[in-house]
Amino acid sequence: MDKEIALDVLANRDHQVASATINWLNNCQSKDEFNQVLKAALLPLLACNGVFYGRLIREQNTLQLLGSINQSTCCPDGWKRFLDAVLQKSAAENSITDSAHMSRPIHSSNMVHCIDSLNSCQHSFDQSWQQSHHNCTIVTVFDEGHQPAFRFYFCRLTAHQQIFSRRDIELLRILRPTLLQTLRFILFCEETLNLRQMRNFWSDHTDPIVVIRGDGAVIFQSQAFERIIDHGKHTFLSTTSVLVKTIQSNQVGWYSFLSKLGKRLYEVKLTLIKADANVHHCVYLLHLSRITYRIGKIFNQLDRTGLTSRELEITLLICQGNSTREIAQEISLSYHTVRNHIKNIYDKLGVSTRSEMLVRMGY
Repeated sequence: MDKEIALDVLANRDHQVASATINWLNNCQSKDEFNQVLKAALLPLLACNGVFYGRLIREQNTLQLLGSINQSTCCPDGWKRFLDAVLQKSAAENSITDSAHMSRPIHSSNMVHCIDSLNSCQHSFDQSWQQSHHNCTIVTVFDEGHQPAFRFYFCRLTAHQQIFSRRDIELLRILRPTLLQTLRFILFCEETLNLRQMRNFWSDHTDPIVVIRGDGAVIFQSQAFERIIDHGKHTFLSTTSVLVKTIQSNQVGWYSFLSKLGKRLYEVKLTLIKADANVHHCVYLLHLSRITYRIGKIFNQLDRTGLTSRELEITLLICQGNSTREIAQEISLSYHTVRNHIKNIYDKLGVSTRSEMLVRMGY
């Protein structure tokens, strides 16, 4: 994907949520966890109210349904009939269109006629329900020549036709590799004899994350997170709850800080991945990224100079090449406040310019 095009189409907020969602997907080890990400992160990000996915069996020219999430007002029986209609249409088209689609693994289509299948549902529909499900637009995400091939169908069942925008397509292009890889690996783990060994291997190669609601309830936590936090989990999550309130009051999409857990230094980033009018229903992803090598040594050196936690944070951002304005934006402070912090840092380190400070830090 052309990065310049993506930057032009997607807002900074979209990149933040997409990155957080990828981290969550990378830590999923079961279909239940996988569906949780689709429901809490992907559907809100794309403004969809339904998604289903399956494995394409070319010998039988059918799509084996693996999972689905229905957040529309469609009843279970109506949703099942809708899925059957879409899957039948998909199977009919596979032999004709698959080869053409291999070069563009995201395809959008209007599926209004599939809504007709809901009319035979045993439940009686009132006029308002029929109006709210008059149109359905689907975007399909699928493999490029892999065996077995997988497909995802993101749906918008709405009163008015809502075509997927360029922004939606670019988001799916970013998320597509992780979506397919995670599903493929989950199914591989389910079919292997060494399930525990495979999951432990996966956990050892992912970053620690935890997903929480605005009311402090934990939705998901990775094994790597549990290992790092250990006995200090309650205290750490209490601190996180305070940061959630900071994000809510300042109306920002994310917040990051440095924290020493045991003998290691971590950058802790809290990202809002699902906004809601009720702040208690908002969903946040907390991602711990270990600070290593040179920046870790600099932190240990600065930790002995009497700098406050905020001054340490700003100093490390300076060492990474950020300007004063960039730092202000990064940590959600005013430009003048950051400039005052920098003046205090210079006084404590006995320097008068940024260059002198960098020389002292070994840069």
